[in-house]
Amino acid sequence: MKSSSEAVTTSAGPRPSVRMEDVARHAGVSPATVSRVLNDRGKCSAETRERVLAAIRDLGYVVNAAARSLAQGKTGALGLLLPAVSTDFMSSFLQIVAGAATDEGYDLLIALRSEGSQRRMLGRHNTDGVLIFGGAMGDPSLRRLSSEGFPALLLYRSSPQGLSLPSVVIDNEAGVRAAVDHLIEAHGRRRIAFLRGRPGSEDAARREEAYRESLARHGVPVDPQLCRAGLSAEEARASTVALLRERAAFDAVVGWCDGAAIGAIDALRSEGMRVPADVSVVGFDDISPARHLDPALTTVRAPTELVGRLAVRELVQLIQRGVAEPQARLPVELIVRRSCGCAR
Repeated sequence: MKSSSEAVTTSAGPRPSVRMEDVARHAGVSPATVSRVLNDRGKCSAETRERVLAAIRDLGYVVNAAARSLAQGKTGALGLLLPAVSTDFMSSFLQIVAGAATDEGYDLLIALRSEGSQRRMLGRHNTDGVLIFGGAMGDPSLRRLSSEGFPALLLYRSSPQGLSLPSVVIDNEAGVRAAVDHLIEAHGRRRIAFLRGRPGSEDAARREEAYRESLARHGVPVDPQLCRAGLSAEEARASTVALLRERAAFDAVVGWCDGAAIGAIDALRSEGMRVPADVSVVGFDDISPARHLDPALTTVRAPTELVGRLAVRELVQLIQRGVAEPQARLPVELIVRRSCGCAR
């Protein structure tokens, strides 16, 4: 026997004009009973269920999935709001989140930041809950979202002060501290440049703070000249070339992400510098190309897959049960390869 939640069509094909009321009349039951059978909810005798299914087969009734979702107040979709998708990290992260959503039985809708229209792009009309990446939504909009009680979870940023939105973050500070400490203690580097990320990004800000704190802890003054823009590989490359042509003295580069570190390596080579003999380079994230570079990139490995899967699981818990972990803070690990000067 067919599952009660299936709509069975006749060989003549579906007839779009058939309504639930027609099925109810044909089976001699109420529309509410038909709904209970279709949704497999509530009490219904086996005989009544079979009459309803027979009427569905006779009439060729097809369930309108959109109408069912509207009636149940559910869409079966999760939203993911992003600031951009133009990096190697982001394309990999999207695949992780999409796979996790599928495993949980949800579709994934993706939207790019547009502060003026994001409420129309992702909301109750097309998602059951939303993941918000970094600074893709400003604090005022987050406050509005929170006040509405719509399920939302933050990725790679903490909940703004006064709000209690759940979040999944990584230990940025520990990662950069480990990288800078290694450059100073294992390789004697003291003129360490830093290629910073997007202004307003919590990850970028915390990584730069840790860089400064680690230098200070070792008695190394921070040289503002050595802190440059490095949001993308192209920007990092241009910043590194500028440092070299300005004859700024530096013996190491820490990129806020692997893309920045890769851009720095490209610039150093183009200007005749050797990595790591002349300049050590360290990144953050451990994206797939990092291990295949020559020299292989020393970097901080972030648990990107765990972040994506945990975030989806927590959001689903929030949707289905109304609760989620307030903040999950995941550890990172320094992966030592050859670009820092180690013989590995």
